[in-house]
Amino acid sequence: MLGALVAVVLLLVAPAGAAQAAGGEAMQSFAAVYDVQADGSMKVAETITWRFPSGEQRHGIFRNIVVRMGYNNEENRYRYYDLTDVAVSSPSGAPDAFSVSDYGAAKQIRIGSATEYTSGTQVYKVSYTLHNVLNPITADGRPATGTAPADTVELNYNVFGANELTERDRVSVTVNAPAAATKVLCYSGPSGSTTQCSGSAGDPSRFSAGPLASGDAMTVIASFPASAFGDVHADVRTGGAGSSVGSEAAPAVNAAAWIGGIGAPVLALAVMGMLVWTRGRDERYADLTPGLSPVPSPAGGPTGGTGPTRTAGGTGTAGTPATVRGGSPTVAVQFQPPKGVQPGMVGTIIDETANPIDVSATVIDLAVRGFLRIEENEGGGMFSRTDWTLTRLEPPAGERLLPYERSLLDGIFSTRGDVVQLSELKNTFATTLKSIQRQMYQEVVTRGWFRSSPQTQRGVWQGLGVVIAVLGGLLLFYGRPAISAILGGGFSGGVALGIGLVLAGVIVWVLGGRMAAKTAEGSAVLAQSLGFKEYLTTAEAGQIAFEEASNVFSRYLPYAVVFGVADRWARTFAEVARAAEAANQPLLMPTWYVWSGNAFPDFTGIAAGVESFSTTSTGTFTSTPGSSGSSGFGGGGFSGGGGGGSSSGSW
Repeated sequence: MLGALVAVVLLLVAPAGAAQAAGGEAMQSFAAVYDVQADGSMKVAETITWRFPSGEQRHGIFRNIVVRMGYNNEENRYRYYDLTDVAVSSPSGAPDAFSVSDYGAAKQIRIGSATEYTSGTQVYKVSYTLHNVLNPITADGRPATGTAPADTVELNYNVFGANELTERDRVSVTVNAPAAATKVLCYSGPSGSTTQCSGSAGDPSRFSAGPLASGDAMTVIASFPASAFGDVHADVRTGGAGSSVGSEAAPAVNAAAWIGGIGAPVLALAVMGMLVWTRGRDERYADLTPGLSPVPSPAGGPTGGTGPTRTAGGTGTAGTPATVRGGSPTVAVQFQPPKGVQPGMVGTIIDETANPIDVSATVIDLAVRGFLRIEENEGGGMFSRTDWTLTRLEPPAGERLLPYERSLLDGIFSTRGDVVQLSELKNTFATTLKSIQRQMYQEVVTRGWFRSSPQTQRGVWQGLGVVIAVLGGLLLFYGRPAISAILGGGFSGGVALGIGLVLAGVIVWVLGGRMAAKTAEGSAVLAQSLGFKEYLTTAEAGQIAFEEASNVFSRYLPYAVVFGVADRWARTFAEVARAAEAANQPLLMPTWYVWSGNAFPDFTGIAAGVESFSTTSTGTFTSTPGSSGSSGFGGGGFSGGGGGGSSSGSW
């Protein structure tokens, strides 16, 4: 029977695993060497083997290295890790040009070329130095001060933060230091996890973990004698049991456990598959052109698709028009966005998620509509990039804000006056962001695109999957020995039942992620949105009239940011501007975005600035405080509980 169980397990997990191995994006390996210096800095050398999605091309990868973290929950103080000496190469021959820029509370090392592509599996070597990484610790585990000298020096560092969404197959870290480590700890898993990974003290100290799933953090802690180091300090700045059943019952209980272990994942797959087929697929209007929805006929009933139609994006229609489930929307070019559908709503309907980039695009849209002005401010230093000043303006007449838009505007300005630097929002805006995202989900329900929040639809099923999997794990590690003792003998079926429940939970979690289904009206809006994206990526300069060009550029730019095609949109308008100049009809530049370039502003410069703003604001909005200078030993350590950290992705 054990062979049968293994066969069922392999049958259930092989397709998903094979698909991931064949086409899923992941770090096949991440090997880092941390050379800890006597002055408290750390030289980092990373060797990253990156598997790009099968059949897709990318420009390269990026690494977000945290350099600012809140310190000991102290208001208006943060810990800073200065990042210098960045170098990048690719032994496999991938494009290895790089740039370093601010990304919220991190520095982003963006590797690759905008004019070159790469694919398959590539190797990148990334090196840099982080300063003031070590913590001086007293004998009783507190941060050392002038009156309480250090007994040890600790490296308590997040190799990855919980915001690392790329899966990692293998992770290894080697720590070299002026003296051998006396003790080490390693944690991995979701933020706050106390699950330990492999770590060995010595000279050098070594750590390993894997595989790490999306959202798993990893923290390494190593303690060294303070005598081997100089003046080590944190750079803290001001800113911002029961009776026996009897052995006669054991065979029946074991048989039932085996049946449950095999049947649980099969039942989960059958039930969830049926639910996805009947409720998890998008609806669409039958016999209507994609992107259109029915309107009431003159008699008051639905037209059935033969009478007048209107564009999608409204609030509903009379009657109950025929709908079907499934199928992909047919995309036809649309020369304007869906009527009354803002960029943040387009981003939410496209992937059924209110992403931070949708919020950033909303800020840009509010600027285009006259609610605020965005002004670049050049920073100083080799790796510093532009900060932005946001200025609240008098609300334009005739313009009304949706609830999530007003919350966003108030969240930026209400406690800081009418002028605020984007960088001032770091480590403080994440709670406001979550509220805005909840309102965006409510808005798509109000508009009739979903019957309930897509986040809730996914969350309920995925939460159930987690509960089932946890029950299986508890049975494996805790319940099985207890039941075996009650039965007065072995409980071999407990392994099968535990594994079966874990697999069932995984199946429910995975398929639960597909339970956010759009209504027919939502599918109509999706079709129009995809059609508008097609226009933004194929528009030609000769199609755009000079007298409309400036207005069209600004109105459509936030949508281009959501779609990730802002650079393409800007190049089109650069051609329009040249043609207009030749015809002695120069175009007016937008006033809602104040460019800080050293020459006259142009469309490509403004679009590049806006795209950089959207990237930086996304990181700023999601940044949270988290570092301290206390010891990671003594029971207080956990995954993600150290200083620094990183996340990655491809572009």
